[in-house]
Amino acid sequence: MSASPGIMDDDTLDIAIQMRPDTQLKLFTQSFNKLHPMKRGARQTTVAHIDDRAVFYYIPHPVTPFKDSIFKAENSIYLTGDAVMIWADIIAAGRIHMKEAFVFKSLHSTTKIYRNDTLILMDNQFLSPAKQPIKNLLFFEGYTHQATFLFSAPFAKELKAELDEILTLEYSDITYGFTQAAEDIVMLRALGHDGELLYDFMGMLGQLCWDFTQHMQEERQLKQQADERTGGNVLEAGVTSSTNMKIEKLTGAEAVPVPQPTKKQMVKKKGNAAVVERSVKGKKALSSN
Repeated sequence: MSASPGIMDDDTLDIAIQMRPDTQLKLFTQSFNKLHPMKRGARQTTVAHIDDRAVFYYIPHPVTPFKDSIFKAENSIYLTGDAVMIWADIIAAGRIHMKEAFVFKSLHSTTKIYRNDTLILMDNQFLSPAKQPIKNLLFFEGYTHQATFLFSAPFAKELKAELDEILTLEYSDITYGFTQAAEDIVMLRALGHDGELLYDFMGMLGQLCWDFTQHMQEERQLKQQADERTGGNVLEAGVTSSTNMKIEKLTGAEAVPVPQPTKKQMVKKKGNAAVVERSVKGKKALSSN
């Protein structure tokens, strides 16, 4: 849990995360991140190093820029081996009910993801309402909140296939689209009018990806154990002088098949059914057209 009363002028925040192999971390924020009025601006830098097979989950509350706020956020995530990242961020137009929509000076956010020291994705957003048609097409398009969701894992392609089946509903309060942005990255962008609703939507996606990751890692572990068991039962029957080839044979008694959990059942049980139901019963339900 990380807590803050908000970010003030000249503030500099540095967040460093180091995860060792096979560890898991869910990082939460306490409330909306408020950007107070500024003259010179504030900056936040996040650097995360996620080692092999570690799972990092970070879905913070929305950033709310007050009038005349100036903010720059730089995020760098370094993934090693089969590390997994579940990441999101939400940007609000401002304090909507105080008539402060899109009256901040500037908000600049860059997110860079590396795997094995190679840059695999960079998301660069610069918002300046006084200089851009920020309410129009290709920006907020009449909405007041924007969310970005990123999932990076060696099995991102399998997750994308699941999302193609799960995310088939259309909601009256949220517009979204997703794609496989790289070989091991799935990216989703969503627009809405309610920060809490988008936060719940990101949380639903994050938990779905968390459950899917647990399943995929367990499946890979079972396969590895099966391969090791099979390798221990290989017998060398001898080498012929003419071909110099080895004949391998499995012992029937010990060659027990290992049960493999089906991916679709796990996602349907943990992700789609349980998590979506929780979001509908929350403070605000996603209403379908």
